[in-house]
Amino acid sequence: MMKRTISTLLIAILLPVIAGCTRNDGDIGTWFGSWKLERITIDGLIDEKYQGDIFWQFQSSVFCMRKILPHNEHEERWGTWKELGDNMLQLDFTHTDDSHPDGKDLYTPWPETHITRGITELKVLKLEVDDMRLQYTADDGTLYIYFLNKW
Repeated sequence: MMKRTISTLLIAILLPVIAGCTRNDGDIGTWFGSWKLERITIDGLIDEKYQGDIFWQFQSSVFCMRKILPHNEHEERWGTWKELGDNMLQLDFTHTDDSHPDGKDLYTPWPETHITRGITELKVLKLEVDDMRLQYTADDGTLYIYFLNKW
């Protein structure tokens, strides 16, 4: 009986700790996880060139753009993110490391997203449990809207 009580107590204590490991540095709410970039519009028109093969992934302050390649392979691009006030999201693709001193490729967004290397701010139009819409206005005035669904 005592062993059973101790075992139950240990499980009750360890379960929240083990479950929390997927959310490095705490719960980031609705942002957490993988979001499929379903489509992009450019000035209100669907971007026909976008193939629907990129996922945006949020964890802690780390951001990953994962592109699905043929034969179930994938390739990642890395940056950081943070939620700003006034419904704004900041993506930071200015990072480097010893193997990538200029930040090329590994720390650059996928070109088909129309987001360039550097710091980009996107307006959060909608953020729900499984549905997100973000708006980006490029330096030339082009308006992009990103439609993402939780995967």
